[in-house]
Amino acid sequence: MPKPISFDADLLFVESVGTGTVHIAVRYEAHHLAEDEVTEVVSGGAAFVALSISPTVTRCGKRTFPQFERDHVKTTRFADERLCAACYRTLVPEDQERAFEHDTPNDAGAAC
Repeated sequence: MPKPISFDADLLFVESVGTGTVHIAVRYEAHHLAEDEVTEVVSGGAAFVALSISPTVTRCGKRTFPQFERDHVKTTRFADERLCAACYRTLVPEDQERAFEHDTPNDAGAAC
């Protein structure tokens, strides 16, 4: 059973360039991550390199690299029907409405 997403976590939308499917990823505040087991600590330039090559794992388990903007890009505007159904199904009912808190192509002045 999935756990609710913390109110202070951000939902990120990552679009697959090839298919147009938009996946959901969650970015937690640092204090939430402190509970996780730390396996490696890097700092300075090594930390920047580690961050830049780390995948963004979506709710459905897809590993993406939107920082390279080649196969996946971060987005804030898309049609609801492009949302990944598998990502949506991982959300508890209380969080499901957050998946639709984004701009759509029908919004004033929008271009998708």
